[in-house]
Amino acid sequence: MVPAFFAAVLVMGLLLYRDYGFSIDENQQRDTGMVSLKHVAQQIAPAWVAADHEFDRYQTPLMQYYDCDYGVAFETPVSFLERLLGYNDIRHKFQLRHLCTFLVCFGGLIAMYQLAARRFRDWRVGLLAALWLLLSPRLFADFFYNDKDAVFMALFVIATNTGVRLLRRPTAGRVIWHALACAITIDVRIMGVLLPLATVGMLAWRGLLGELKWPRVLGAGVAYGVLTSGLVVLFWPYLWSNPLENFLAAFHNMSAFRWGGSVLYMGNMTLATDLPWHYALVWIAITTPLLYLGMGLLGIGLVIRAMVRQRWRLWASEEQMQDVLFLALCLGPLLAVIVLHSVLYDGWRQLYFVYPPFLLLALRGWVAAAHWRPRWAYWPQAVRAATAFGMLAVAVQMVRDHPFQNVYFNLLAGRHVAERFEMDYWGLGYQQDLKYIATHDPRPSIAVYAPPPNPTAMAREMLPSALRERLVIVYSPEAADYFITNYRWHPEPYPYPNEVYQIRADGRRVHSVFRLRW
Repeated sequence: MVPAFFAAVLVMGLLLYRDYGFSIDENQQRDTGMVSLKHVAQQIAPAWVAADHEFDRYQTPLMQYYDCDYGVAFETPVSFLERLLGYNDIRHKFQLRHLCTFLVCFGGLIAMYQLAARRFRDWRVGLLAALWLLLSPRLFADFFYNDKDAVFMALFVIATNTGVRLLRRPTAGRVIWHALACAITIDVRIMGVLLPLATVGMLAWRGLLGELKWPRVLGAGVAYGVLTSGLVVLFWPYLWSNPLENFLAAFHNMSAFRWGGSVLYMGNMTLATDLPWHYALVWIAITTPLLYLGMGLLGIGLVIRAMVRQRWRLWASEEQMQDVLFLALCLGPLLAVIVLHSVLYDGWRQLYFVYPPFLLLALRGWVAAAHWRPRWAYWPQAVRAATAFGMLAVAVQMVRDHPFQNVYFNLLAGRHVAERFEMDYWGLGYQQDLKYIATHDPRPSIAVYAPPPNPTAMAREMLPSALRERLVIVYSPEAADYFITNYRWHPEPYPYPNEVYQIRADGRRVHSVFRLRW
């Protein structure tokens, strides 16, 4: 049954990955990968670089590139695959990126299954964990285009899986696999350093508790630290010239992230640097399916209670040790963001990596609820029925809203959500807007304007040539035949009377197309 489930998910992803639009960060992410690829290839195969004219537009040296300190462990291999396949059409380039993004996230689903099946000693709970992650609407959509946050989340859960294996039984093979997983995770986003810190800390604590012999702890810890450090440098070309100094610079830049835009939060436009402490918590609360949210709060409470009962030992079994790890990886980053007042924007996507540990804690709550034996004889059946209903409701909404699961909100968001919170901040709907215009307007040249920021120029390139050749992107509404918008930074209505098309999800307005000239 387990292989059949994952085979079905894989087939589904292969059928759906072309459905999602072009997101606003994708071209910049590809550029980052191409700059690093050129830097590496010029040292290894300069003739290959000279022969491929796709590299000609990347004249800025890596160390002078604006985003040189971004991790490229995903971007550079995907760029290499693109050039290896000889893709020159923009549609093919970015559809390949969408496919690769999904495949990495598919690997994260497998790791999620393994973590839960191991922790609860039940393959059925493992499948439930994978299903909960899959049936998380916002994450599901991001699995196909978000090559930053979703890829990092998937790699984070993969590295958590290798970490649990290492903590349970340190061996040379497990040290190597965990070091490799952690290095790749860090080299996608530097926040991955949390994993080595947690690994070394918990190994040491197991030594102090007498659960592992100290020679084994020291041997595994030193080997893991050295190997992880070396692989981090190997997979990140930015570090090659000065590993320690450049790593610290990248970490500093991450902690003081360079983004000073505004976000729509609770009906107010607020600078990202001035957001209240509860921003991330509210976003998690209103965009997580209520079933998982309730079980997560129960699971967190149960794990904390078990830790308190153990006093300074923290855990009394390997299962409780895993719970403590999940709790630390979930709550630690959230508390750090609140205390350090870190810059967040576009919902809580920068914190998606805490979601798999949260779901594992939610499963702790669900298992406890399912095994509770009150006087009502039908309680276990009621828990399972409520779980099935909650999951089915989420699945139905995801199918209905496809491919705009990224604007999912639960009932806690309240009314008038589109006027109070960011909707399609990725700009995915612009591709569909443009397709509608080109399909319904037969003129040979159609001028389209969208207020910034938007990815319309690249979204146009994602359309079939017969459609995109008739569309002209202009930069003022006065020159446009159509005005298209995702309402970002402008939640109030526009003054144009002729709305000819609207994208809606869960009954909410996401995009509008206004015809300005006939």
